[in-house]
Amino acid sequence: MDVRVVFGRMIMLVLIMFVGYLATVMKVFNKHANANFAALITYVTVPALVIASVEGAGEVGTKSDTLFVLLTATLMYLFTVGLAKFSPKMFRADKETEGIIEFLTIFTNNGFMGLPVVQAIFGTGALFYASLYGIPNNLLIYSLGVFLIAKGSKKSRASWKAILLNPGNLASLFAVFVFLFDIKLPALVMDTATSIGNITSPLAMIIIGASLADIDILGAFKEWKIYLFAFYRMIVIPLFLWWATKGILTNPTMLGILVIISAMPGPAMAVALSMQYGGNTAFSTRYVFISTLLSVFTIPLLAALLF
Repeated sequence: MDVRVVFGRMIMLVLIMFVGYLATVMKVFNKHANANFAALITYVTVPALVIASVEGAGEVGTKSDTLFVLLTATLMYLFTVGLAKFSPKMFRADKETEGIIEFLTIFTNNGFMGLPVVQAIFGTGALFYASLYGIPNNLLIYSLGVFLIAKGSKKSRASWKAILLNPGNLASLFAVFVFLFDIKLPALVMDTATSIGNITSPLAMIIIGASLADIDILGAFKEWKIYLFAFYRMIVIPLFLWWATKGILTNPTMLGILVIISAMPGPAMAVALSMQYGGNTAFSTRYVFISTLLSVFTIPLLAALLF
């Protein structure tokens, strides 16, 4: 793998993110537009991208790999859930920050940023397997994730209907069904899904950039705890997962997807849920900003060391 290509891809994604930031600052579009774009990605473009990825899935792995990756994704989340119990003590988090530290230990930006990065590094076929990580992620983020941020408040009750009917979950399950049973979707359907799915990457990065327009940038750079936590979450944990699974995940692409997904920066959902459920919005927004910038260097570094 050419690390220069990976680095170039990361720079490209950050530049697109910067366009989103400038567009928001210059009031090209407002927060309502950002919310609409986010909904477009969640309900339309990501599901389309997942379905389109089925076509190249066979080039990356087998049918048994599909179930194995889903099991691996579930085990990875169970591991980070257990790890999250110790993270606040490791970083001496106060009561206000404890919940968001636990949340950020478990969840990364595996959707908006993870899928485009996996596509850039491993190709479109790998997206099918990367999308499987979204199933346990979505099940947990709207239940345990909300609880951690709200720390047991009445607002933390999960809507299981919304979780189970999440378009990303449905698209992933549909893609698994199509792949496992060798169902050939019409070329027109696949071409349409591909065309719609292709806008996910730039649009997602524009939205992330737009969300950074409200962040106190100088304050973010001065908070040393964010850098320590980012190193722990984006370097230490992925390296441990690589070491623990390299003898089990013999398919290099499957192993690479696991490491890259676990190395993603903080999710934009951390900010949205913090605002909605009274979490530490200041820390979550600063971490998302700093970790996104750091990922330009940390992801190519991991690619150079491991693949």
